[in-house]
Amino acid sequence: MLDYMILSVNTTLPFILLALLGILMKRMGIINDGFIKYGNKVIFYFAIPVTIFNHIHRADLSVVFDAPFLLFNVAWLIFFFFAIWVLAFMFMRDKDSVSSFVNSAYRSSLSVVGPPLLVLMFYGDGEILPKGILTVSILLIVSYATASVLFAVHDPKAREKGVGGVLLSIVKNPIVIGVLAGLAFNFLGFTLPTFAASTVSGLSGIVKPLAMICVGGNLSFRGFDVKFKYVAISVAVKLFIMPISAVIVAYLLGFRDSDLTIIMIMNALPMAVGAYVMQAELGGDTYIGASVLMFSMSLSALTLTLYIFLFRAMGILV
Repeated sequence: MLDYMILSVNTTLPFILLALLGILMKRMGIINDGFIKYGNKVIFYFAIPVTIFNHIHRADLSVVFDAPFLLFNVAWLIFFFFAIWVLAFMFMRDKDSVSSFVNSAYRSSLSVVGPPLLVLMFYGDGEILPKGILTVSILLIVSYATASVLFAVHDPKAREKGVGGVLLSIVKNPIVIGVLAGLAFNFLGFTLPTFAASTVSGLSGIVKPLAMICVGGNLSFRGFDVKFKYVAISVAVKLFIMPISAVIVAYLLGFRDSDLTIIMIMNALPMAVGAYVMQAELGGDTYIGASVLMFSMSLSALTLTLYIFLFRAMGILV
C-alpha cells in the first residue's frame, strides 16, 4: 500500500510543481497571456495529436481482447459522459460553463497517470497488464471523441450551421485526426522510420511541461463564487462519484478481481492534462479547467490509495 501511495505521489507531484513554476513565471513576467494562448495552441494542434497518434499506432489492439470487459468500459464512459452532460445542462445556471464543467468532470489522465499505476498493480502478469493497457488505448479514443462532440455542440458557430456544422467541427478537430491516423497506421501495420519516430517522441515530450506551465499561468483564486462551486463539484464527481459508481455497477454486473481493479483505476484517475488544453483552445472556461486539474492531481494520490485499501479490505479488489 505504501508503494502504491509513493508511486501515486511521484506520478502526480511533477504536474503540481510544473504548475507552480507557471505561477512563478507569470508573477515574474517571464510568461504572459500571449505565451499561454499560443502555448495551448502548440499543444492542441501539434503535440497532443502526435502523442495520441504515437500511443495508438504502436498499441497491440488484439492482445487479450475481452469483448464484454471492453464493452463495459466504453459503455460506462459514454453513459457517464451523457449523464453528467444532461444533469449539468439542467441544473447549471451558467450555460456557457457547461462544456468546461462536464469536460473536467469525466476526462481521466489515461495516457500519463494510468499506465504507471497499472504496471505497479500487475507487473509481470503477461495477460492482465496488456489488457489494462489495451483498455487505456480504447478509452483514450472514446474520451477524445466524446469531448469533441461536447465542444462542437456548445460551439455557437458550429450550432449556427446545424448538424453538418457540428459534424464538421468534430472531423476537423486535430485530436480526432490524430486518433484516426493512429488507427489507420495500426490496422495497416505501418511503422515510422527512425527519424520520424524520434521527432514524434520529442514533440510528445513537451505536452506535460508546457501544458502545466500554462495551467499555472491561468490559475487564479476568485473566492468562493459560482465558478468555484463548479470546480468543487467537478472535482467531487471526478474523484468520488465516477470511481465509486463504476465499481458498484461493475460489481453488480459480475466483474471481479483484476477486471474490477482496472475499472477502478480507469475511473479514479485525476483530470487529464489534454482535457484542459482542449478546453482552453476550444473556447472553454480556463479557470474551471485549470482549477479542477490542479485539485484533482493534488488529491488523487490520496483517493486512489484510499480506494485500493477500502475495496481490498471489503474483498472486492485483488
